[in-house]
Formats: sequence, C-alpha cells, structure tokens
Amino acid sequence: MAAAIDRLSADDLMSLDGDHGTVPMQVGGVLWLEQGRLRPDELRAHLAARLPAAPRLRQVMRRVPPGCGRPVWVDDPGFDLDAHLAVRPAAGDTEVDDLAIALLTTPLPRDRPLWAATMAVAADGSVRAFVLVVHHVLADGLAALAVLAALADGSAPVAGAFPQPLPSRAALRADNIAGRLAGLRRLPVAAWELVMAVRLVVGSGAVATSSLNRPTGPRRRLVTVERDLDAVRAAAHRCGGTVNDVALAVVAGALGDVLRARGEDVATLVCSVPFAYHAPGSPRGNASAVMPLAVPAGGSVPERVAATAAVTAAAKRRPRALGNAILRPAFRLLVRTGWFRRYIDSQRRVNTIVTNVRGPVTPLLLAGCPVERIVPLTVATGNLTVAFAVFSYAGTLSITAMADPEAVPDLDRLAAALDAGLAALLGAGGDQGFATTVTPASPR
Repeated sequence: MAAAIDRLSADDLMSLDGDHGTVPMQVGGVLWLEQGRLRPDELRAHLAARLPAAPRLRQVMRRVPPGCGRPVWVDDPGFDLDAHLAVRPAAGDTEVDDLAIALLTTPLPRDRPLWAATMAVAADGSVRAFVLVVHHVLADGLAALAVLAALADGSAPVAGAFPQPLPSRAALRADNIAGRLAGLRRLPVAAWELVMAVRLVVGSGAVATSSLNRPTGPRRRLVTVERDLDAVRAAAHRCGGTVNDVALAVVAGALGDVLRARGEDVATLVCSVPFAYHAPGSPRGNASAVMPLAVPAGGSVPERVAATAAVTAAAKRRPRALGNAILRPAFRLLVRTGWFRRYIDSQRRVNTIVTNVRGPVTPLLLAGCPVERIVPLTVATGNLTVAFAVFSYAGTLSITAMADPEAVPDLDRLAAALDAGLAALLGAGGDQGFATTVTPASPR
C-alpha cells in the first residue's frame, strides 16, 4: 500500500519563504536532566530507538515536478543521526545557555531533516542538559511538544519500513488535482479568513514608538524566571484572570519598568500572542494565528492582571483570524521584492511576542533519566528586540526572555522586573510558592 502524500501547507511555505531575518525561524528547548544519571552513548541509543515515533525527524522537503503541486515531506534515505547530534562540554549553566543560543541561531541546512540537538556534558561525564532545536516549518509550539513526547520514555514506537518509497509522478498529479478541488470547496472558509485578517490588521492600529522596536542583529541572550504553577494559578484566579493573563501582565509590567529606566513612559504595550488555530474545513498542519493584545504596562500587578483578563476576554469573543490569510496570495512576491523584509524591519503594530505553551503535567523521562526542568527557546526577528516564551512543566511556570543583547543591554534588569512582578503578585495574596529561580543573562 502506497504511503499517503504529505505536503507542506501554504503556511509552511510562508515560514520558509519568510525566513530571511537576522536569526532563523527556529524554536526549541533545553531539557535539564538529573545529573550523574545518563551517559551520552545511552542517550544516543535511546534517541535512535525512539526516532520512528517522530517520523518528521527523518524526513526532508522535496520539490515536485511541474503540475504536481506543493513540495512534499519524504523519508531521507541518507539519514544519519550523528549529523544532527553533537556532544559538547558544559561546566555550568552559563555554558549550557551559550550552547542553546548557538544552536538556536545557527540556520539548519535545508537539504536534510530540519532539526539539531546538543548533549551538554558535565565534568562527571553525564549529560546535564539536552538541547533540541527544530525549524518552525517542521513543528510549531504544539507540534514541538508532540515531538518531545515521542522522544521521551513511553510506549514502544512502531518501526515501519524506512525509508518509504517516493510517490510516483502520477500519484502526485492525482493528489494535486484532489487538493485543488478541495481548495475550491473551502473557498468560503478562505474568504472568511481573509475578511477576518483584514479586520485584524485595520483594527489593530499603530502602537506608541518605543526602544523595544528597533533593528536587531544576529546575537541573542536569554533569562528565565520560574515560579510554582499552582501558586500562580491561585493568584490569577483571585484577580479574575488565568495563568496566561498573569504572564502577559508580568511581561508588560517588566517591559514598562525597563522603558521607564530608559526615560520612556508607555502606558500600554501590544503583545502578539500566537495560538493554535484551524478554521472549519481547513487542512491540518502548522497554522500561523496571532492575537495582538494591548496590555497595560503600569499600575499594581493585581490591577494589571485584572485589566489584562478583560482584554483577553474581549479578544476571545471576537472572530479569530489567521494572521497569514491576508498575505498568503501574494506572499512570495512580497518576499522576492523585499517588501516583506522591509515591513518586519519597520513595523510599529507590535512591541513583543509572548508565546504560552502548556507542557506535560508530570515529569518526563529520557532513557530512564528524569527531566528536571524545561526551558523553552524562541526568537523574534525584524525590529522586535525581545520575545518571551511562557511554559508550564511538572508544576513549574517559567517565563523566558530572549533578546538581542545590543538592543537590550539591560536584560538583567528585565529579569529582575519579571521576578519582582511574580513575587508581588504572589505576595499580594500570601502565596509564596517556592523560591524563584532566575537564570541571569550569560556574559559575552
């Protein structure tokens, strides 16, 4: 029986064509392991055995002949795990962060599966951290979680024949025709997406100019703040909000603190919030959908959480639109003429990006070794100088800020403000949680 034809979606192609910023469109995570438990050869053997459970990690993109439709994902007959997996020494947390940033900001070769990993090895020879990076076209936030779950301990993966044979030209043509007919049937959905996207763009308006919006370079640094998830959730509920509202309010307040120290006073900040989205009748695959939310940057933390909850509640009542719908028909032309790059380098509608992903509620195991912490990795390009990734894992909420160190030289101040915002919120209701963990920006 012939394998199903797996094509790149229109949004996938946009991710590839639009990947011309100062840093690549890649995401990932740092999995901190219990030290002294796992050797590099043991982890490599585990990953080799688990790869069949994550088929995309052994697939490459292939163009197809004219008339056969969009590119397809196919098995890579020359797949070599060691070409994707590196072993590097790391004496401490700073060295691990540096390895993660280097991996995240190095473009992945497009002639092989779009992922790379590094095992950070401590002085005792054990793997202290496992860093995994994938291109956004391979997996968005939720899909990346699925990849992580496939690599973790669990049910044994089903090992099918590898590599699967390439689809024939006749099969590609037939599938392309079927896809075009399906596209005609979903024209009403596409029209709805376009109308909603136009409303989104027209209604968002320009934001106040601040030093958060300036051109960025190729370097990045990160800081992470952590708190007990249950304590944050309880505090959020007292303010009439959610954990996501807390994250947005704390991020906006911390940015407001940094801007005031720079001599700028901004009442609100617009956060671009990605979310998983599939319109009725739309195909599966990565979907780029965002909500721009104007969040207050001043006032007490409980007041900001309550105000943010009202903002997010109003946004959820509005029809959601695929942010790419308005660009999709002419996107490649915009890329080739340079207009897309000019736009992302000068836009003034969004101040930052805040992603929020719910991770596993119980600790994961890699080859029997507990994963103690997970630090998400994300980047922003264009004129967005800092991006935030909010992640919950095994009872811990983390907020990671990734910034251009030239454009955000006060990243340590931002980390302190994030920590202070969470502490103020928990202290307001008597919740102390556990001692926060602040990972400072690594020196350069």
